[in-house]
Amino acid sequence: MANDGFRSLGIPMGSPTVFKARSRATIIIILVNVLIYALTSYENFFIEANDYWVSLCGFIPSLAETPSQWYRVFTSMFLHADFFHILFNMYFLYVFGRAVESTLGKLRFLLLYLVAGVFASIFHTAFSFIGGLSAYTVPAIGASGAISGILGVYLILYPGTYLLVGWSFIIFPMFFRLKASYYIIFWFATQVIYGFTRTAGSTAVFAHAGGFVAGLALLPLLVDKEKIVRLKIMRAYSLLPYLTPINLKTRGLGFFSKTIAAILIALLSAGAAYASSGLAVQGAIKSTTIQYTCEDVPYVDYVGVQLPNLESQIASAPLDTTKILLNRLNAAGLLYNEANSNSEIVLNNWSTKLPVRVITDSSVRVVNVDTMIHYFSGTYDSDGFLNHAEGSLTTRAVSVILYGQLYRLVESEPITYVFKIASQTIDLTGLTRYTGALSLFTALGALFVVVKKDEELTLIEERQIF
Repeated sequence: MANDGFRSLGIPMGSPTVFKARSRATIIIILVNVLIYALTSYENFFIEANDYWVSLCGFIPSLAETPSQWYRVFTSMFLHADFFHILFNMYFLYVFGRAVESTLGKLRFLLLYLVAGVFASIFHTAFSFIGGLSAYTVPAIGASGAISGILGVYLILYPGTYLLVGWSFIIFPMFFRLKASYYIIFWFATQVIYGFTRTAGSTAVFAHAGGFVAGLALLPLLVDKEKIVRLKIMRAYSLLPYLTPINLKTRGLGFFSKTIAAILIALLSAGAAYASSGLAVQGAIKSTTIQYTCEDVPYVDYVGVQLPNLESQIASAPLDTTKILLNRLNAAGLLYNEANSNSEIVLNNWSTKLPVRVITDSSVRVVNVDTMIHYFSGTYDSDGFLNHAEGSLTTRAVSVILYGQLYRLVESEPITYVFKIASQTIDLTGLTRYTGALSLFTALGALFVVVKKDEELTLIEERQIF
């Protein structure tokens, strides 16, 4: 699941502010993102990131309670799914980041970027109950959440600037001038609406919304108030050089922008309050990490399942190689079996035929696949689910070959796995409540900034009088 929330918008062009400064932090962040993308995608000719890195470094909500997995909060915000994902993210960072950095300074800008990225993951976790179980188990990647925090700060600092926006209408490009406040609030509205209506597809829209409101809430804590006053004086003298005294109070957001932004943040607050209440009960899942080699190619993957019916949940695993491995272990009764509760199983050179269900459009067929378990050593929890295991097996993949309206099943050549598996039970209800409370606190802080603090912090107000 990629944090890709900018691709569908019209593209802003040119420098949107009058303040110029060296943008070292912005450029450094862009270079780091590009370098990491190159390192994680070169095997795929820089077209898309390797699945290994997505599974290893993507943020997975159900792993948020595991301290050894907290690194994912930071690695995920520097990882991108494909070329266009990083292209649009870095472009928006360049366009809006330079202006924000010129006001905050490079160190505070870097802090904003990182903290907004962290809160993007917190919001994504808190609102995962809307997307169902799969939302807790699919890796989320991308810098969009962190960049959204920069957009939130930009909205308050420079709402009155204008953007030249390019939009593709069918095959004809269209260009028009639009206030930055309208552009940003429209984007924010799409994230909130898509999130609550579950129409965002694979895009982690609540991560974008969370980064955005985190940026709003953080601004009063990060900004240098004295610098804001100096910049207002410079701005006032540049516009009205012969008139005194200078009124340093700006008007901030316009009524329409402030109202819409406040309503959207209030909706997020309501969703976060629901998540923190414990009403969004999801129960417990088995959080399972699988490290394996398949035909000497290394993989790392992660799945989360709820007992007792595993087959359909295994089918949603990101990697086909993972599906095959877990299906074989499940069919052998080695992944989950109530009879294995609190026990240990050791197998050596066990040859068997395992039933594999193959679903087509019109029927379900069971194919018995030759499988050799060279060795297996596993321990099980009180539910009978595999807790820790290592082993090796050789099996065959089953493919469906279509011939018009007909099909036939074809088995591959033997494939060998060497694997290690570790799982733990995660209480999704507690996780959702905790992250929901953090999200609610942040959203209320953002609402206060939009309603009460915009006039104090704005440098270029939405409504200017010349």
